[in-house]
Amino acid sequence: MKRRTILQLGVLVLLGMGVLFSLMTFDQAGRRDPELLEVSVIIREADNTGWSAARQGMEQAAADLGAELRFLTLSEPDSVEEQRSLLAREVEGGADAVVLVPADAQALGPDVARAAAGAAVVTMESDLAASGAKACITVDNAALGTALAKQILRDIPQGSGVLLVDLTPGNTGVGLRLDEAARVLEEGGCPVYRRTPAPGQTLAELLNEALPAQNPGAVAAFEPTALELTARALQNVENAPPLYGMGATSTIASYLERGGISLIAAQNEFAAGYLALQAAVGAARGEALTNIAPMEFSLIRRQEMYEVENEKLLFPVTR
Repeated sequence: MKRRTILQLGVLVLLGMGVLFSLMTFDQAGRRDPELLEVSVIIREADNTGWSAARQGMEQAAADLGAELRFLTLSEPDSVEEQRSLLAREVEGGADAVVLVPADAQALGPDVARAAAGAAVVTMESDLAASGAKACITVDNAALGTALAKQILRDIPQGSGVLLVDLTPGNTGVGLRLDEAARVLEEGGCPVYRRTPAPGQTLAELLNEALPAQNPGAVAAFEPTALELTARALQNVENAPPLYGMGATSTIASYLERGGISLIAAQNEFAAGYLALQAAVGAARGEALTNIAPMEFSLIRRQEMYEVENEKLLFPVTR
């Protein structure tokens, strides 16, 4: 009798444990982990191809840190109005954090301030800390502009002009690269022609107009999309001047290998994406973001692109 009672108690314990396990399993399957944060990423392009490595970095960070990632592109590139609308929508929709690549930092300042009241905001390229953004993940923009300008001065005949292509006049980060490059070039005796396409004018049309008029010794573009588009336009120009710029997309690597681009400044795009997501998650969880150093960059010419460290930047292998 005693033995039977002990067996019955054992069966009841096992049944109870089974029920408890089932409840725990159902709870995990039926509800979102309350610690899993929602992070929206709003870039400034309509095509996310150039952001593939950065996006992979963000996805890896999201998996490592417990976040759900929502990656958003625009219907029109560099549309301030669309970024403004998306920023408000994502915060109102419950996003815990937003990573923003602002098309126009000054115009979006008030919108970032409003968004920062409801979510952690981290920017890339342009710093909006004054508007409440928690961090900015970017290279040292002034140093990058200076470094590229010094390389151009070494390469081209003294006194030759340089055409600076500016497709994002509202982007303060890219603007700082251009400002510093122009300063260094002018101090080195180079006339500088800073050009932005007029409304309705294509970049190819701008170059067809500017190249014969200014006859520059070099052309430079300071962000990936502008560099890709400039390289594409110059490949149809006879005796085109050498092209310099910033970016490390697969398209840019292809132009560098074929000689369509003379030199690039490249950052680790995967790492930039990872750090941006990491900062956004940390800020959303109330962590103090300190000592976020600017991203490092490397200057790469065609003959150097297959060196080990440069290969990692141009042809990243992600896990």
